[in-house]
Amino acid sequence: MTKSILYSLQNKVATLTFNEPSQLNSFGRALVEGLHQRLDQATQDNARVIVFRAEGKGFSGGLDLSGLEDESDGDLLLRLVRIEQLLQRIRHLSSSTLALVHGACYGAAADLVLACRVRVATSDARFLMPGLRFGIVLGTQRLRDTVGEPAAYRLLDRSNPFTAAEAMQSHFLTNIAEQEDWQPIIDQHMLDLSQVSAEAYANRVSQLTPDTRSSDMAALVNSMAHGSIKLRISEYAAMIKKSKTNKK
Repeated sequence: MTKSILYSLQNKVATLTFNEPSQLNSFGRALVEGLHQRLDQATQDNARVIVFRAEGKGFSGGLDLSGLEDESDGDLLLRLVRIEQLLQRIRHLSSSTLALVHGACYGAAADLVLACRVRVATSDARFLMPGLRFGIVLGTQRLRDTVGEPAAYRLLDRSNPFTAAEAMQSHFLTNIAEQEDWQPIIDQHMLDLSQVSAEAYANRVSQLTPDTRSSDMAALVNSMAHGSIKLRISEYAAMIKKSKTNKK
């Protein structure tokens, strides 16, 4: 599973790279479980910074919908619970977290970026958070706590992707930078962190990060408890496919 996520460690910076470009780095079981395993590894390595980035033409297409016809509602519930557990881990890590985004970043992948403390994207990156369109409540409180309530409504109500400039304006992103400028950002961030002990940084995280883990998980499970989630996702996927066909 970990082949889905490449791992490197240099000078206390652990880099986790999505490595399923042929699948648009979609959040299937292998990629999600690979992220869990690589986070375990980064923790064991005492990484001060954990970087998330991706191979291919974009960061991620979001939830993997291939093979949906073979999944049960229970299968989908487990998959989304594991994603929520992943997002909660990232949000509350005592290491610093840094997302480096290019191209498309949709659905659960956008939620992962939001869970990071430093969020950098190229100027052509685009984001979409469509979960509520098929009735899934995933990380809504994290979005509100990061961008504020009015901006959270604007971003969640979008039917079309929002741009990096819009993401920056709403504080969804902390910086816009092209890929050739990413390494200096990592280096500067690590230099800043070197002025603070790991223990002091962990204490700061616990003080500054609202702990909504229990209510976020409850909201997710509750949102999936009314009717068939498989049917809702299938109808949404069919609507997207029809919309793309009509645009041709």
